[in-house]
Amino acid sequence: MSASIDPFAGLPAPREACRATVVIPARDEASRIGRTLDALAGQRDLDGSRVDPDCFDVLVYANNCVDDTAAAVRDAARRHAKHALYVAEECLPANVAHIGTARRTAMNAASARFAAAGTVNALLAATDADSVPAPTWLAWTLREMKDADAVTGRITVDPSEWADLPESTRTMLLEEDAYHFAIARLTTLLDPKPHDPWPRHWQRSGPSFAVRVAAYDAVGGVPPVRTLEDIALYEALEQHGARIRHSLRVRVMTSARLQSRAVGGFGARIRAWHEPGDAYRVLLVEDPAISLARLRGEDVGSPADHVPCVPIAEATGVLRQAIARGVSDEPATRSSVASIAG
Repeated sequence: MSASIDPFAGLPAPREACRATVVIPARDEASRIGRTLDALAGQRDLDGSRVDPDCFDVLVYANNCVDDTAAAVRDAARRHAKHALYVAEECLPANVAHIGTARRTAMNAASARFAAAGTVNALLAATDADSVPAPTWLAWTLREMKDADAVTGRITVDPSEWADLPESTRTMLLEEDAYHFAIARLTTLLDPKPHDPWPRHWQRSGPSFAVRVAAYDAVGGVPPVRTLEDIALYEALEQHGARIRHSLRVRVMTSARLQSRAVGGFGARIRAWHEPGDAYRVLLVEDPAISLARLRGEDVGSPADHVPCVPIAEATGVLRQAIARGVSDEPATRSSVASIAG
């Protein structure tokens, strides 16, 4: 099939009660996407009751697949007949056959469906085809969206795949997570935002990224980039002044596979760490004194302006000392960091 402007144009309008569309770009995910869709069909409200199937639908954009991804989605739609699960198949031209185009196309289509139906206050909830949302993923997303324009969820690694990673890779992931949690804690201390209070996390990736349609449209949708499109959307929203909540209650489990679909994504990073074998490598970050100065509002440039020169564990220790001088709940940070493996 050739590329089109809106591969979902022939779908029925969202159901009357629908206020959220879950958007999933997928390429060659026949073996995994069934778990994702089963998890979505099994969503629970915060009181434990089943989420009304009419309140959300799911759009899967199966692009450039050479396996049976679309057939797997149709099988799931038959298993969960009360839910509106849709799939569009498309073969994008080589020059635009990347995750940036795929996520932008699917999310734009979801936004356009709500606009055509005249639905107000709707939201787009993105996840990935190798990820499994927690049972209350949608319910907590909707709750956290009450005072926010976008909500990013806490992403953990599938425990079975975590166990298969070399110990050195697990150590580096935990060190990276601890460092970013320290930065997040200091951010809430030095630049508190009422819509994003502590406790919070630091992640901003495609496996769990929800945004109000109005906010999404206001920034022009997913930026047309080849890779790290989720980060690009986050930054566009941030620059536009959107209220972004980093919720620890919105949770999704993702794959730690080494054969990643997206260039520069999570899988590519752990593959780069994995390839040297089970040999620990010291991760370097900028001088924590520069990080602290930036968080205080000083003009020290971005992290990209500084050569990474301090071992990440050492930098985290310095940041935690700063946290300890200003707060008494550092254990909350350690507890959250330990949850990376699910």
